Parts: sequence; C-alpha cells; structure tokens
Amino acid sequence: MEATKARVIINPSSGGGAYDPDELRSEFDGYDLDWVETEGPEDAVRAAEEWREGLLIVAGGDGTVNDVVNGLGKAGFPEGVTLGILPAGTGNDLAATLCIPEDADAAEDVIRQGRVRTLDVARVRSEGIEERFFINVATGGLGADISTANDEDLKSKWGKLSYLRASLEVARNFEVREITMYLDGEERKTRAVNVAVGNCRYAGGGWPAAPRANPEDGLLDVVVIEAAGLTEILALTPTALAKSDYLDKEGVYFTRAREIRIETRPGLDFTADGEVIGDEPAEFVVLPKALKVIVGPEYTPDPA
Repeated sequence: MEATKARVIINPSSGGGAYDPDELRSEFDGYDLDWVETEGPEDAVRAAEEWREGLLIVAGGDGTVNDVVNGLGKAGFPEGVTLGILPAGTGNDLAATLCIPEDADAAEDVIRQGRVRTLDVARVRSEGIEERFFINVATGGLGADISTANDEDLKSKWGKLSYLRASLEVARNFEVREITMYLDGEERKTRAVNVAVGNCRYAGGGWPAAPRANPEDGLLDVVVIEAAGLTEILALTPTALAKSDYLDKEGVYFTRAREIRIETRPGLDFTADGEVIGDEPAEFVVLPKALKVIVGPEYTPDPA
C-alpha cells in the first residue's frame, strides 16, 4: 500500500518546536513526510506554492497558516492539496473555528482521522499590498491597532488575555473614522472604531470578531462597531472573549456580502489573519469552496 504523501511546514519560532520531526514521523507512521522548517514568512509561502498534490500540514500559528494560504493562492489553490493544521501559536484563532484542539496529540489525531471540508477563502486587494489571501478574519481600526499593540512581550506576559490587555490600552486614545463601505455595490456610510471582515470567527486570541461566520456559505461576514457602541462593547470585552455573540447590541452593524470595498478617512489600518496589510482602500471578495481543510470532530459550518 502506497504511503500517504504529506509535506510538513513548521515554524519553530511560533511554538512549532512542540513538534519534533522524529516524533512526528513516528506519530504519522505510514505517511511519506517531506519536512520544511521555515526561517521567515517567504519560506512558508514558497513551500506551499510548490506543493500541488497531497496533504499539507502546518505546525505553527495563524501567521504561518496565512503564509501557507497565500502560497496556495499564488498557485491557484490546487484541487489536489488538503490543508491540515497543528496549532502551535499564541492565538490559534482559525483552529478555534475549525474545532482543532491545541493539544499536540489531539491535533495529530484530528489529522489522522481526516475529516475534510471544502472552505471558502477571501482575497483582499489594495494599492499597498496588491493582492493577498486569508482564510480567517481581517480587522480594521481598533482591532488592527490592538493586533499591532499585542506584541510578543505582551503575549508572553499575558498569554490569552494579552488581546484584552492591549484593547484597553488602545481604546483610550483611538480616533473614530469616517467609513464608506460598498457591500455588493450598495453604499453605506458610518462612523466607526472597528471593522471586521470574517470568513471564520475569531481574532486576537479569542475575540469573536465575526461570531456567526460560516466558512462554507460563499459569503463574508461584515461586523462594524460604530462609534455609538464603543463603550458598551468595551464593557462586554471579557464576556466576548468567552465567545459571547454581541451582534444584536446597539451600535453594532452586521451584514454579509460577496464583494466589499472599504474606504476610510483618515486611513484605517487593516490586518488579515493578524498580518498588517496597510491603510489604503481595501477590496475584499470571497472565493467559494477554494480549499480543502481537515477539521475537528466538533466542527459545524454554521455556528447557529
């Protein structure tokens, strides 16, 4: 019987050191494993772009997964590739939506069990970054500033609570933005402190940025925290970190769309899967059923 072909992309700096090459090979006995240890983001992008057939396992955090998704996007999301995730970062937000456990042995079991779903992916374009892909969440404004403030020092000191700590620091001085959104061509203007465009649900180590997102519905969730809702949302933050659904609160605007353009004054910094993508006008589009991904046994596409 021919061994299952798989490439493992591991980021040792994101906690990927929890996965020892020799131990992983023994865990995946019967797999033909090709091993790539990254020294920077471009290594992960290149290793994914070159992989056109077989299982592609990522041992790392959300940033490494994002690099891999971008490599696959550059290759046109080859139909023969299935993505498996061994969460090894601080936040592991994508794994939370996909119900992949953070425990190494349990995550390895999920990959061996091989429950495969075909998920949507999002593409974002702007003058500054040209084109990038993401599978999880893009945030602009307060969320993006918090992601920037939530640096490695804060993460090492506060762990999963680092995002909450950073949010309290950033919110004190955040400037409200004038935002114009085009949602499948329909214009909406508002004053806001945060915009999330979600294919999946969580950002910043557990904040439910788009708590109702379904990564298989061919739509992106748009969640805007308007200026009027800031005080209430900040008061909710500890609850929200425990996965509360706040979308019906006053000052929160929620909708879904296939194509989204966001313009702000002054410019609003955006991140996609935690990676900074700049403050230019950003255009988002969903790519339905673009990527096969192994999910955990508790995963359901629609959280409702």
